[in-house]
Amino acid sequence: MDEWHFIAERKIREALEEGVFDHLDGAGKPLDLTENPFEDPSLRMAHRLLKNNGFAPGWIEEAKEIEAELRRLEIRASVPPDDYDCRVAALNRRIELFNLRAPARTLHKRRFGA
Repeated sequence: MDEWHFIAERKIREALEEGVFDHLDGAGKPLDLTENPFEDPSLRMAHRLLKNNGFAPGWIEEAKEIEAELRRLEIRASVPPDDYDCRVAALNRRIELFNLRAPARTLHKRRFGA
């Protein structure tokens, strides 16, 4: 770590010991998480409308369907043996397409069997 990190840590520790953070607005109250501060403001209204009407963005629905298929394929007994390889290939294609549409790399899914 660089020296700036240590300086910042020391300053924060000193402020905590002096009680600088003791009387902040909202201290002791739960955070208001009704709005996502990282959400694009231009999409906020659209997302709220979808949520209030029981819908989710397409990539979220696709992620749920992929997870359900992953669970089915992990339990090989629920899939006919002659159909298994075909379904794995189809699922991996869906995962590749999903990864192209997912808004963040952290949401990407790993290929099945990889």
